[in-house]
Amino acid sequence: MSSFFDRSRNLTVIRDVDVACTQLEQALADADPTLVPGLQHALDLLRNLPSSEEDLTTEWARGVLAAAGVDPKHEVRATKALRDAKPELSLAAAVEIAKKVAR
Repeated sequence: MSSFFDRSRNLTVIRDVDVACTQLEQALADADPTLVPGLQHALDLLRNLPSSEEDLTTEWARGVLAAAGVDPKHEVRATKALRDAKPELSLAAAVEIAKKVAR
């Protein structure tokens, strides 16, 4: 699956999770038994990634805010942190994302 964020946000993410899952499944089929737990864990992680663009954006923003030590409820600080992390993100998009994370 490939996902693209709205171009008005100037943020594009390409995800090929389905391809990676298929490759891991093939590797699991032929794997040495000692490698199976690690490959299975990797496959489980991929399958549990956020699936929608909105979920992916929210997870990214939460990570940015956590790394910056910013409380999502402080909208101005959150917006600034998001734009610092991704300077090409428009002000309107950063505000929208900050509001979603604060909910």
